[in-house]
Amino acid sequence: MEKVEKVFKFYQMAVRLKDVIRTGWKYWAVERERVESVAEHVYGTLMLAVGVYASYGKELDIDIERVALMLALHETEEIVIGDLTFYEEGYKDKKAVGRKAVEEMFKDFANKDVFLSLIEEFENGQTKNAKFAYMCDKMEAVLQAYLYKDNFNYQKIAKKALEHDKIRAMQAKGLSRPEQYFLDDNIKLFEKDKVFSQIAKYLKELEK
Repeated sequence: MEKVEKVFKFYQMAVRLKDVIRTGWKYWAVERERVESVAEHVYGTLMLAVGVYASYGKELDIDIERVALMLALHETEEIVIGDLTFYEEGYKDKKAVGRKAVEEMFKDFANKDVFLSLIEEFENGQTKNAKFAYMCDKMEAVLQAYLYKDNFNYQKIAKKALEHDKIRAMQAKGLSRPEQYFLDDNIKLFEKDKVFSQIAKYLKELEK
């Protein structure tokens, strides 16, 4: 296969993410003209990483180019398997199925191992770069929930979401809004990091 044909084929597959809507928002009954696609989530994580890096720079001790590649690739599997949430059948097999999906995506490239290793590094979450990328991924979803805070239809939120043990525990603490659930669900993760704990604190201040 000619190099340019490989590029075209990969591009055609990759841009499918523009049409894959982030599944979780349907459970939280976000009602607006349109909700974000997975591709928009990927863009959001990239811009969040850029913003944090622009503000904190060398304090982070990360390779921003490597982080950017991880974030650009971290949802690659969803081109094939779709956006599976833990509410859905098949979620437990997501990692194994996802691995096969990304291997299929990159199979025609001689340097495929470079990209597969980046995805694996992100998923393992052990390096500084992977931890930072993962924080961006989680925080971006929280920030999006805050952007949607006026679009949640409380009468239509899925019972399987509201009746989840984690949500009940949050309600017991006095939390009542979806954006608060998203933040609280990840708060222990964010508190481990100086920068992301500050962002979380800022979001809480906005609620006052």
